[in-house]
Amino acid sequence: MAAALARIRVHFAHFTLVALAIILSAPFAHAADDTARFYGTWKAYVPMNGQTITLISIHDENGFQNFVRQPNGGDTPAGQGTFSAANGKYKTSAGFPNDGGIYKFLGNDTVICTNMAGQVATWKRVESEVEQPRSPKSSIDANTAAHDTTGYVPPTTRPGTERLNPGGSSGNAPPDAGNAPAKGTFLDASLSPEVNAALVAMNRKDYNTAWREFTAAAQKGDADGQFGLGAMLFNHVNPPGTGFYAQCEKWFQMSANQGNMRGQEYLGRYYYASGVSIAGGINPGINNAPIPPALQAQAEVQFKKSREWFERSSQQGDLYSAANLAIMLDAGVGGPRDPQRAVQLRAQVKTSSDKNLVRKGTTDPGNLATTAAWQSGHYADAIADAQQSAAKGDANAEALLGKAYYEGVGVQRNYATALMWINKAVAQGNIDAMFILGLMYEHARGVNQNIPKSMDLFDRAAAKGQRWADMEAAGMRLQGESDKVAAEARKHGGVMETACATAGGVSAGPECIKGGSNIDPFNAEQAASPY
Repeated sequence: MAAALARIRVHFAHFTLVALAIILSAPFAHAADDTARFYGTWKAYVPMNGQTITLISIHDENGFQNFVRQPNGGDTPAGQGTFSAANGKYKTSAGFPNDGGIYKFLGNDTVICTNMAGQVATWKRVESEVEQPRSPKSSIDANTAAHDTTGYVPPTTRPGTERLNPGGSSGNAPPDAGNAPAKGTFLDASLSPEVNAALVAMNRKDYNTAWREFTAAAQKGDADGQFGLGAMLFNHVNPPGTGFYAQCEKWFQMSANQGNMRGQEYLGRYYYASGVSIAGGINPGINNAPIPPALQAQAEVQFKKSREWFERSSQQGDLYSAANLAIMLDAGVGGPRDPQRAVQLRAQVKTSSDKNLVRKGTTDPGNLATTAAWQSGHYADAIADAQQSAAKGDANAEALLGKAYYEGVGVQRNYATALMWINKAVAQGNIDAMFILGLMYEHARGVNQNIPKSMDLFDRAAAKGQRWADMEAAGMRLQGESDKVAAEARKHGGVMETACATAGGVSAGPECIKGGSNIDPFNAEQAASPY
């Protein structure tokens, strides 16, 4: 069931609450070449010619060999050829539509593949071929299918007991780029047909269908459907008119209360985001002045709830919640510090097959905690921790101290001290420090104004992913174009101003405004118009 639920989450993995620290999620990035990662034996249940069949695929350095598993246990050859996979895309020597497509690993033992026709299959690694083959069943319910295929035992209150028909021809057309799978078809038997249909729609970014199918599941009390609706609202991909961001709390709460660990995890994310929105953001360029005690108290309530839900989810084995909880325990956000428990949680996170999670969640616990303290409004704690790390040459800590002195948050504003720390961090390639230094040169704060140098710093930081630097550089270029036009008008001895005044308008830089509209004063018709 954990792998099945992870499949829902992978569609909502874009969102991270902070740039450097908390709220870690499933990745979209892929290794440069994943061909060898496919080596081994895989199994999938796929709809074909009105039936659900079991496919076995064996991969090695020579390519792939496919087999159809028969009810009597025998395997019938179903093609072979070359295979390669890199950066989320695979290629084979098979014919269309199986000559290529996209893939996404959910751990090392589950991979979702979508071929060129948009048909989706969930492949699971087979550790042993000793397992007994199953005979086709004429009619089973979703909960029985979940138990038979994954070992998951659904709670007795779980909806989804609609009759499924793996055999026969009633509505079992395979999904394609334009159609969700029929209700009688399941792609992952531990999920309801509606949730499966929603996931297929999400995969092709058909958010209208996804919303409709998640809603159908949620109305039956399906915790996965409730989570799906909440996640769409949370990530702002719900169709127009279907709701707004804050409503995700309701759906996550309903899912979490049924014990759904993804609902619990995302409820933790929601409350953390709510706390940060009250206490202040961490983004460079935004002044994080300390807020009144009453508002900070409100933020602390949100952080406390966030920590409680991460705790519940991590107790069910969710390692993303465990990683986030460890950061909050280290930082003392949402409750007292507990570094010993944080160490235990990070040890669990290191067992994850998601190497990106392991790297982000365990590589630099001190910096993660410092950043979490800063963004939650615990400025004194953040600065004290940063001073210790900066003394050891940590670039992130140097950048945070530079930002604090630049903005005057947690310390008295001091551009000279800010410049000292920022230069140290820039020398180590820290992109947030590059952005702050660019602002200093742009606005002549602590340094002489130097626009070309500020633009260079913004561009360097933007090239490495600093989005605020990218936005600032774009804004400066737009302003530069506007200034250039205005200068050109002035260079012609005020011809524009004179013409605009003659036409009865008011000059506003390079524009001529008359009657609330922008006119061309050299156009006789516009100039003569009384409006």
